Amino acid sequence: MTQESKPFLLQMSADQMLARAREMTGIDIIDAEAVEPFRILHAAYNTDACLHEQGAGAIEKKLLRLLSNRLRMQRDFAQHPEIVEIEITNPTFVYGQLRSGTTKIQKLLAASGDFHYLPFWQTYNPSLRTGDRTASSQARIDEAGTFIRWFDTMSPDAKSGHRFQTFEPEEESLILEHCLITGAFIAFNTMTSYIEWLATQNPTITLESLRDMLKYVQWQSGENRPWVLKSPLWVGLEPFILDIFPDANLLMTHRTPQKTIPSLFRLLDAFHAPFSNKPPEYEMLRMMLAMGLEEHLKVRQSRPDIHILDIGYDAVIGPSEDIVTKIYNFSGTPLRDETLQNIRDW
Repeated sequence: MTQESKPFLLQMSADQMLARAREMTGIDIIDAEAVEPFRILHAAYNTDACLHEQGAGAIEKKLLRLLSNRLRMQRDFAQHPEIVEIEITNPTFVYGQLRSGTTKIQKLLAASGDFHYLPFWQTYNPSLRTGDRTASSQARIDEAGTFIRWFDTMSPDAKSGHRFQTFEPEEESLILEHCLITGAFIAFNTMTSYIEWLATQNPTITLESLRDMLKYVQWQSGENRPWVLKSPLWVGLEPFILDIFPDANLLMTHRTPQKTIPSLFRLLDAFHAPFSNKPPEYEMLRMMLAMGLEEHLKVRQSRPDIHILDIGYDAVIGPSEDIVTKIYNFSGTPLRDETLQNIRDW
């Protein structure tokens, strides 16, 4: 590697960042659960990601944001024990191979008016700044919008594959970054050593974190509607989902890998560009996708009690009312005229 292409390292150590987050938030909590995953994550950015100068600066901001949001959440859980008592009932998980139509299904259901969903800004900044639910969210929203504009400037091609929009439904992969134990990080950077460590972790940890963050966001809004969630991370993890969300509805989209994999790799090229000049590790990603599908097939064979609604790509791109009717019938949810009108309007 030449001097010109030498990667930029993060300026602060992992421990310095943990301390800096406490200073930034004014919250003197030792986030003990963050220490191990954060140190491994931090090391992967310095050894695997090959960050360029702007990328290194952006990742430092990202990591401090994640740590700060974690501290604020812990403050609010401690001050409001009623958050833990909130129940997350009948969530709908939309998942499948990347580029198989999950985004359309998620947005259709979000537009119905019957579901609670995560807009981008809330996945980016889920935590209250002061702990006051009545305080304005504008600073959190503005910060998310600033990131989107920066990202679009750094990688204009990304918008053609997956466009981040401040108030539009976004997949929970981004809010899961706050867990620090998730495969979501590889969407933006090569993280080989982190992924190897992640493979040793119990997925239940990630799903418990998702449950708690949904409770936290639901507490902020005061709303009590079922959630619609969407992420490719759940392929093969169906038993773990149902351990934490026993009444979840599982919707899986399907499209030939001959179409999804080339499309995915083009998107990842665009997603990595704002942070690194290093191309994604395509073969590792392909193997991870294959492993996820193999686990999914094992679940299908060994757990006939797990019911999954399969949605082919032709149905995804077909009439929206048809697929919504099928989904509502699967979940046993009455389909109102108002819901269908909302879908038509969308």
